[in-house]
Amino acid sequence: MDLVRLLHDPRPFALLRRRAPGHDHDLVEVLLGPVTARDRLAELPDEGLALVPFRQIRERGFDVRDDGTPLLVLTPEETYALPLAEALEQLPAHGVRVEGGGFDVGDEEYARIVGRVLREEIGAGEGANFVIRRTYEGRIPGFGRADALALFRRLLEGERGAYWTFVVHTGDQKGPEGPSSEGGGW
Repeated sequence: MDLVRLLHDPRPFALLRRRAPGHDHDLVEVLLGPVTARDRLAELPDEGLALVPFRQIRERGFDVRDDGTPLLVLTPEETYALPLAEALEQLPAHGVRVEGGGFDVGDEEYARIVGRVLREEIGAGEGANFVIRRTYEGRIPGFGRADALALFRRLLEGERGAYWTFVVHTGDQKGPEGPSSEGGGW
């Protein structure tokens, strides 16, 4: 599989590096196929890559803020596996510039939130593993496939200990917790 082909192929795709038991950690998987929306997790096919938005937890009875992000599934029609070194050679390596970027919660406020969770939740024995959301948003002028693939390459080169490293292009649909509202299907 020539990854450069993804720059011009209009089909949705996903690139995955999984560091999970039973998976070769030095492989990049390529999935190509249609993306469809589903209403419930029970509607997902047996084979596919599910893009599950946070709001889907409502199926378990939890209260959530529904932002309307759809539950999507990429059903692979073609799959490939490339050695990590080969994938890195093929992926774009240009710099990607973010303009006007910033966190939605400032550093001081975030530190207060973390301190409160440590004192009131963890300190009270309510748990030991919490996710405290903080979103970084910015604009990438002219964002496109080559930029997404270049960013994926940087993640492959720099991430340590990530369970999955991935990039998904959903076509013209917006994906869950997408990295770019301007990028359409990214």
